[in-house]
Amino acid sequence: MLHGRETELVRLRTALARPEGRFLVLAGLAGVGKSALALALHEHAAARRGGSAWWISARTPETFTDGLVHVAQTLGASPADTDELRAGTARAQDLWWELLSRARRGWLLVIDDADELRVLGALDGTGWLRPSRRGLVLVTSRVGSAHLWGRTAEVIRLGPLAEGPAARMLLDLAGGGNEAAARRLAHRLGGLPLALRVAGSAVAWEFSRWDSLAAYESALGSGDATGLLHVDRGAGGPADPRQVPATTFELSLASLTEGGLPHATPLLRLLSCYAPNLPIPVGLLACETVNALLGGPTDEAGRQRHLHTALRGLAQLSLITEGRPERNGAWPRTASLHPLVSEASRSRTVGAPHQVAVEAVVAALDPLRSDDSRTWPLAAVVSPHVRQLLDTSPAYLDEEHLAALLDVAARLVAAAAWSGAADASGQLASHALARVTPLPEDHPSRLNLRAELAWATGRNGDWDAARAMLAALLRTWESQADPPPLNVLDVRHKLAWAVGQTGDWESARAGLTAVGEARRRLLGTDHPDTLHTRCCLAWATWRTGSPAEAEAEYRRVIADRRAVLGDDHVEVLDAYQSLAEGYVLDDRHEEAEAVLRMVVARRVRLLGPEHPETLDNCPRYWLGRALQGQGRHVEAADILRRLLQEQIRWFGVDHPATAATRARLTGRLGTDAIDAR
Repeated sequence: MLHGRETELVRLRTALARPEGRFLVLAGLAGVGKSALALALHEHAAARRGGSAWWISARTPETFTDGLVHVAQTLGASPADTDELRAGTARAQDLWWELLSRARRGWLLVIDDADELRVLGALDGTGWLRPSRRGLVLVTSRVGSAHLWGRTAEVIRLGPLAEGPAARMLLDLAGGGNEAAARRLAHRLGGLPLALRVAGSAVAWEFSRWDSLAAYESALGSGDATGLLHVDRGAGGPADPRQVPATTFELSLASLTEGGLPHATPLLRLLSCYAPNLPIPVGLLACETVNALLGGPTDEAGRQRHLHTALRGLAQLSLITEGRPERNGAWPRTASLHPLVSEASRSRTVGAPHQVAVEAVVAALDPLRSDDSRTWPLAAVVSPHVRQLLDTSPAYLDEEHLAALLDVAARLVAAAAWSGAADASGQLASHALARVTPLPEDHPSRLNLRAELAWATGRNGDWDAARAMLAALLRTWESQADPPPLNVLDVRHKLAWAVGQTGDWESARAGLTAVGEARRRLLGTDHPDTLHTRCCLAWATWRTGSPAEAEAEYRRVIADRRAVLGDDHVEVLDAYQSLAEGYVLDDRHEEAEAVLRMVVARRVRLLGPEHPETLDNCPRYWLGRALQGQGRHVEAADILRRLLQEQIRWFGVDHPATAATRARLTGRLGTDAIDAR
């Protein structure tokens, strides 16, 4: 019984009833259920009165030829005809179609396992496959590229089953069970019908090791899925390798090697180090270390050609899927792997691919700053892959690569915090610190990541915890014989800001002044980090009773940031917003409104209208306050109400930013978290 393929089966039956002059190709990953769907159509065609239905295996040239001869004999071929077909003479293909024309209209010819296209001859309508309105030719193949099949073909791509149909398939095969467990197992197996069939049958076998789908799912979670996903036939003889998911994927790789693409195998091993089912930027792979792994040429054009031929080969056999995301233009092309393809390949991956996977991410992120909004789309794409590397690669990494992986995680944590995803950044930091236990507690990479975790904690609203974390971290750094000065200054800056956020702006001002002077000496006046400390110091100056001095410094910082970073950099907008917040606190509401409307407009243009407003980047919150200060309560309520709805959607009802907006909107101010900025 088919599950989840009703739409495709209707399409096939329609094509069989009314052939349109093109042959159909069911294409997709090995194990996705192409042959099962073709068999359902074959059974339907054979059951019709007067209908003819044939099945030919194209797994090898020999099975294909045998199938042609068998069908030809049913159509009245003479011994001379069958000899020509076996010999593959120049006339053989025309002879085959002459014989097929004798069949009654409405016939079905299934050509199964047509993964080696050379077996089929020319695909331009002159070979073994030709368009016909007398019957339907249906081909099953792992090759899904419409370009290869030509204009006379219609390619129907089959993907994994949705969770509901996949769960029903498991329950049917296992003879019943818990639906929730079936859904969990279906999700774990990525909806791949072959894996579902193996799993469901394994539970149903006599004397099975698993008495339920839940037990099987638990076994997968605690062991090697590729080892469990085999057909335990008992006395039934050895299993067909093509019925074992891991093995059938390897057969696809072997065919690519035989076809002149041996570097497709190390490329798939590399890709399997990243997160499955998620886009992997192809640009991530365009680096020297990946090229060395693939054994590519040294010239740039040759390197690109070498990489893309391997990608194309993997895609044509449906081992990877091409994607073109629209995420703010980040990486125009991506590749993704089905979870079982990823897991099966990763189980055969040791050493170099894991190291190269780390090096590729390092190379991609190296030129980018975490406070640059142009970095954020890339960071969002790469973060789950770094998380996967943290989960599965540490055993294959030396200390150098472990440290590099942790440094990359720290950069992604910082980028997420800057972009407004402070909660997600904190989760990534905690996850990373728990996964790299081989590194000592006082390793610089660990300490840097702890600093970013503390910063994310504060930006998420808990500055008391952040202050304690940073103070402990500073003591650790200062206990070392020769701590790196820039790392220490970063912690001192963060700690001074946390001190201010917890209410002691006098101490914060003193700390930021010292950090600013040190950064100026080490980095220069116009370095972005120096400018960042100056901007924070201006706020501390305002909060300690010197608004005129602070305003003047803000205007200098804005001018310097514009000169160094550009007019639309997020740090330029941050300085403008901080200036406007000072105006609000000093009841200069009209001036604040003018600046904040400019910030809101530029922020929408830079980040998009859907980008969330957070605790420390909330211009509409402050605009609402500026309007309230002018007595324009209806306008303020409209802005704050819309902001509140978005914050509830993004952060939930209890997030400090959400609570502050709700308090401002309802007039129940109490302690307003955002006022502490």
